[in-house]
Amino acid sequence: MMQGGKQLVNAKAIALVMLFFCSIYSLSINKTLEYAEQENNHAQFSDSNSNNHQWNITAGQWYSIEILCETCTADLTLNEAILSEEARQFMGQVNTTGILELTIENHNAQDMEVISLFAPNETFPTIRPSPGEIHPLVEIYDCHQTDSCIDKESSILATYLGTGNLNEEFYLNGLLDSEQSEFLGIDVEVGDNLELSIAYSSSDIDFELYFQDQINESYLGSILATSTTSNFFENPNVVFIPVTNSGRMIVKATSQNVNTLWSLKIINHPPISSMMWNLSEQNEIFGHTSKTVIIDTNDTTALIFHPTNIPTNYSYQCLVGGTWLSAGDGIMQPAKENWIFPLPNSSAIRVVFTGSAFHLTAQSDVFADGQSGYDAPSLPPMRISTDNSSWPTIDLTKPTIKGEFTTSIGDTSDVYKIEITAWEDSVHFVKFEIEGDIESLEIEMISKDLVDWSDIDSKTKTIVNGKLQVAMEVPRGTHFFRISLINYTTTIDWGNYTTPIDYTILTTYQLVDEGEEPWFPPDENAEKWGSIARWIFGFLFLTPAIYLLISVQKKKLFAERLKSKKQRLEWLKIQLDKGISPKQNRRLLAKSLEAVAILDWEEACETWGQADVVYRTENVAIVAWKLDQRIAKHNDSWPIMIGVYIIKGSWEISALRLDSPKGQAWEIDSVTPRFLFSGDEIFLDSMNAGNKTFVSVELSGTASSVDIELNGRMDGEPSASRVAQTLYRINEEE
Repeated sequence: MMQGGKQLVNAKAIALVMLFFCSIYSLSINKTLEYAEQENNHAQFSDSNSNNHQWNITAGQWYSIEILCETCTADLTLNEAILSEEARQFMGQVNTTGILELTIENHNAQDMEVISLFAPNETFPTIRPSPGEIHPLVEIYDCHQTDSCIDKESSILATYLGTGNLNEEFYLNGLLDSEQSEFLGIDVEVGDNLELSIAYSSSDIDFELYFQDQINESYLGSILATSTTSNFFENPNVVFIPVTNSGRMIVKATSQNVNTLWSLKIINHPPISSMMWNLSEQNEIFGHTSKTVIIDTNDTTALIFHPTNIPTNYSYQCLVGGTWLSAGDGIMQPAKENWIFPLPNSSAIRVVFTGSAFHLTAQSDVFADGQSGYDAPSLPPMRISTDNSSWPTIDLTKPTIKGEFTTSIGDTSDVYKIEITAWEDSVHFVKFEIEGDIESLEIEMISKDLVDWSDIDSKTKTIVNGKLQVAMEVPRGTHFFRISLINYTTTIDWGNYTTPIDYTILTTYQLVDEGEEPWFPPDENAEKWGSIARWIFGFLFLTPAIYLLISVQKKKLFAERLKSKKQRLEWLKIQLDKGISPKQNRRLLAKSLEAVAILDWEEACETWGQADVVYRTENVAIVAWKLDQRIAKHNDSWPIMIGVYIIKGSWEISALRLDSPKGQAWEIDSVTPRFLFSGDEIFLDSMNAGNKTFVSVELSGTASSVDIELNGRMDGEPSASRVAQTLYRINEEE
């Protein structure tokens, strides 16, 4: 009896400590739940299949327990006193503090799940606040790792949280103890995406949503509701709410019954910036609302995407000659291949995926002809001076070459180059035979005269006696072979996938006449004037180098003068105060930007004066200064200066992104020196170790600050460096 009395005293002491330090609530879902008294006094999980479950509970607290099992029954006791027998659902309010114990009868050894929800001691406000009115806000979980926040097996792509105690930060629990509604406040920012779902409800419940800023309120409607007892495992439900303005969301919880216990899962998916994507390392793409991926590729590599479970909206652009060109958009459907084809001369593809939630797998497919890396052109070169390096070359020493007509991009004719190197007057026999769907093909062989680019001979063939072949004797030089589709009846819709038509070229080559090796005796005048011409042209070739040497020397002298004059930006401000025109000061600044890059990094930074933002890693250093507003070309633009120093590594496709952490996105008006820019990005192209770049930028927009980020590929790997410190347009002390 004494030992039992001590145990009861200990249990009461633990309950009082818990009541003093925190609000007690628990939502626990697992097939194998066991009670173990820990420091936090929460129910814990084990690997054994247990039929006994225990919880600490305080006097006056409501509980709701449900067993998900077809043939199981259970008894519920409080301090060993029976509350209910042979049931699967339990709900009530206890009048004493103690241990609530559930004993389950599972004679058929079925899989089961136990849901237990205990009412928290705190309640939410019962009056909806007006816009701008102070209202308590709840803490919600921010998921920054997208690939861990999507369950690929879920038909609605809800967040996957794994197994274990669901009494976690993802959930908000409550008790509607009267017919009055309760209101939860959630702080939100532009670009956020809220994921909400009913994890559990002991009765009917309706969740409505309002958005408020400091002045206005918008009613977003009833977002989640149930008319009966519900849980996420038997009734999966989710709603995604994209946030288009900063402010707060007000969630209204209403029930027609009193003492309704509820649990709401709320997860915030913050926006993410665009990123480089390497399909050889990561072939899965996850996201919410919007995600931009940039894939380094070429114009003969198509991308194939497979959405999981739900359709995904997309649009894509191709980088052609340093400019992003729109190439297409649409909806990617699950359970099928969705192809994206690059524009000619593309070096990268930027794809924007949009949707409440999306998951796709990606792969690539090369459609180059003859393993050349090129899609064979449709016509031979028009002039002898035309660069013909993009025409695939047929290697006559190899018996076969494979190609295809990529009809998805209008490819119905392929021209190959034949290069024959031999002595003058040599004669060569070349024969080509085609394997494949030869009934729909036509072939042509063209022999070219390298003097005037006229056709020496031309032969066109279609199928004869079940074979498609052409043969010709040709001299040394460059010649062409064309294979074309004929009577192709399918309408070509560029970018819409159609099955390619494959073919194989069988080659036969034989030297007919070897010819003679040419030899010409040198002429005396040719030798004499050739020597004089070499001296003259040698001097002319040195002229650009001399000019470059003088120019570099001038820049070094100017940089040394700048090195001795610190606080260059403060000096420019003084010049403006004296009335020196902004245009003249901009020219001085542009000249200084190029010269200072010659100095050591620390000396170059000291020349400008103390930087407003300083960032350094073992690979990259980034600094930034705010410039005087009067030096800007455009009214209301914000002029800043940025310096980038590559300490280690080699960067390709590098770009500076000037991101607005809050408010409207920035738009770049101008960049000095001239770099290609678009939107809020400046493209710096390739940078090697030791490279120092200083640029002045003018930004337009209403935001109050900017974050600086360097993206690209470092040593062939996607990489990004984001400056931890934000550059504010107006500091608090100003």
